[in-house]
Amino acid sequence: MNKQYKYITVLDYTNGQVYVYDYNQDKYSAKNFVDNKHDLKIVHYMVHNYTPALWTKDLYFCNREQAYKLFNEKAEHEQDD
Repeated sequence: MNKQYKYITVLDYTNGQVYVYDYNQDKYSAKNFVDNKHDLKIVHYMVHNYTPALWTKDLYFCNREQAYKLFNEKAEHEQDD
C-alpha cells in the first residue's frame, strides 16, 4: 500500500522548535524538502498522511481559521476587561 503523505513535522533540537509544513510527495522527497529549509545535521523529521496533533496544557495545533477565531475572541475578551 502506497500512503500519500501530506505533512512534514520537523524538530529542531538545537533551538527547541517544532515546524509543521504542508507537503506534496509528488514534487519533492521528504529529505530534499527538509534540507531546503533546515540543516539536516540538527533536525529530525517525520512525514504524516493525517494532520499532526500537537498539544499541551496551553498549546495545541490548529488551522488558520481556528487560529484567527481564537485571536479575535481573545482580543474581544481583552476589550471587555
